[in-house]
Amino acid sequence: MVGGVLTLTTATVAQAAPPPLTDPAKATAIADRLGNKRAAGVYYRNGRLVVAVTDQAAVETVRSAGAVAEVVPYSTADLESAKVELDQLEGIPNTAWSIDQSSNRVDVQIYDGVSSADRSRIENAVSGYGDAVDITEHSGKIERTAYAMRGGLGITSQYTSGGTNWTVTCSAAFNVQDDTGTGPKYMLTAGHCMNNGAVTWHRRSGDIPLGSAIDWVYGNDTNQSDYGLVEYTNSDVTPYGTIQYKDGSEGQISSSAAAYENEEVKRVGTVSQDLVGQVLATEATVTYDEGTTLHHMIEASNCTVHGDSGGALFSGETALGISSGGNYADQPCGDSDSQSDRSSWYEPVWRVLSWEHLKVY
Repeated sequence: MVGGVLTLTTATVAQAAPPPLTDPAKATAIADRLGNKRAAGVYYRNGRLVVAVTDQAAVETVRSAGAVAEVVPYSTADLESAKVELDQLEGIPNTAWSIDQSSNRVDVQIYDGVSSADRSRIENAVSGYGDAVDITEHSGKIERTAYAMRGGLGITSQYTSGGTNWTVTCSAAFNVQDDTGTGPKYMLTAGHCMNNGAVTWHRRSGDIPLGSAIDWVYGNDTNQSDYGLVEYTNSDVTPYGTIQYKDGSEGQISSSAAAYENEEVKRVGTVSQDLVGQVLATEATVTYDEGTTLHHMIEASNCTVHGDSGGALFSGETALGISSGGNYADQPCGDSDSQSDRSSWYEPVWRVLSWEHLKVY
């Protein structure tokens, strides 16, 4: 017998890598098992699912399931804690914040219109979180994607008279609501715009339905006034407490008051706007060409033309008047200054608000 050495040979077989994980629900389940102190979110990067983690042991758990692991400094618990602090500040207009898992930060976005005081409140709330919070500035305002309605914008109404279909064009003055601040919202405009049955109104731009007039007068009331009240009934329309200039910029309206002689005022309307003028009288009586007499009107040096009826007269953030009429209404206005031979008359807003138990906002 030939002796020999018996040798045991072992072969080492490399373990196959797990197939790439493509189901985000399974990736989320892995993160959930790790817990919010060891995981920090699930997201896609270059088409692959990534699970963010905070320690090396968690990396192996993720890789063994076929997902890509990324080690980050902040856990889900850390980021959620910062967001909870911010959520205590909810209600600051033109702000947004969220947990951005792919950057491992809380992303705070501050848009136009946020005051310095409110920005400081945000910064103070997250001051202890260091670079876990990223605050960035953005342009524009955050608005609902509903149709906007502001003072100065054009409004139209169609009606039939004498067998003929007519379209009347006027302007919105101010958006108002009941003086408790809880009821429906309304638009103030000129009462004479409702003559001949023009009571159902649309926004001129886009022909967007707005609502119907619920009250209006034109020299036929005890006070011989000129105002109309349109109730907004289209839920897709957002009536803002602002006026709009021709360039698209806005001005906030926050109060109403009586006008004072020689007070500097501005006027906006859908056809023209005359930005600089002054109050000439505060208790004017005016009789129009067709014979209607109005009392207790504001007279101003601002120009106005046909179609501007119902527009806004204001000073700063204070609503003063609703545009009623003027001389040379068939001739163009200047865009930046009043003209010495032009006069216009306005229904005092504060009186209408008192009668109708309303307020601007």
